[in-house]
Amino acid sequence: MFEAAILSVAYISKMSLVNLSQDYLNKGGVDASYFQYIDSSIQSVNHWAGTQGMIYHIVFALGSLILYSALYKSKLVPRFISASGFVAAISLLTGSVLANIDMFTGISGLEIIFALPIAVAEIMLVTWLIVKGFNPSALYSESDKTDQTKFKLAHPK
Repeated sequence: MFEAAILSVAYISKMSLVNLSQDYLNKGGVDASYFQYIDSSIQSVNHWAGTQGMIYHIVFALGSLILYSALYKSKLVPRFISASGFVAAISLLTGSVLANIDMFTGISGLEIIFALPIAVAEIMLVTWLIVKGFNPSALYSESDKTDQTKFKLAHPK
């Protein structure tokens, strides 16, 4: 939800640039510095909140950490998929924080190295879910499993 809210702010700020440019044209170019200040602040919001901004990547990485840890604990998918996704989310979070404090200034390839593992983990998860689906035995709680065993023992076919 938080990721969607951040993306909504980013895209709404992009769309507000259209209204700003129409206001600038309607005023006939009077007091252009006022519009330039507003433009730069809107673009700053878009930079930090948009998909190119690091705030979005940090929120995405935190959401991925929650998802993959829940998948690991619930055993809905094999542990190697959830563990690799968790490690990949940590890699993305590390890269996002380092980029946020300007550690990668001028080095764009290093950002890709930190983001590539999460792409591989997402592809592995999606492929597994399409081909195999969730582990059906992990969907029942322990009490449900014992109740089913009792039912099978009490009512044999």
